[in-house]
Amino acid sequence: MRITKLISEARDRDLNDLKIGDTAETSWTVTEQEISTFAKLSGDFNPLHVSKTFADTAGFNDCVAHGFLLGSKLSGLIGMQLPGKRCLLLEQSLAYPEPAYPGDTLNFKVTLKQINDSVRVIELKVKITKFDETTNREKTVARGTVICKILS
Repeated sequence: MRITKLISEARDRDLNDLKIGDTAETSWTVTEQEISTFAKLSGDFNPLHVSKTFADTAGFNDCVAHGFLLGSKLSGLIGMQLPGKRCLLLEQSLAYPEPAYPGDTLNFKVTLKQINDSVRVIELKVKITKFDETTNREKTVARGTVICKILS
């Protein structure tokens, strides 16, 4: 029953409903539990992600959240909000200039950058940021693009 409710919450936008500059945003706080669960799901137990001691010796403040964990949260934003349930993700290209740690609150933003009507494909610009209290500024944790086909 819960899955049915979540499915009904996905936005239903056809290609004609979309325009350049449309945006969607969400936030998520990284937890040790979700990093651990993602490690089990993916099989990626790289000690950088699951050992604070190893991460510290490698020069990081804590365990580093998997890039694909961030990508999976991004998938939720895209599949539920922009463009929503008609989206078939075709391609994702992300760079990770800053690490995300447990306790970091990440702000995800996607912006519709390009529409190709003839093949029903859109390109979204992606930016994931966090606020760094030590420098009192926003830092980019991930950036890139996502290409989606809009199903009819």
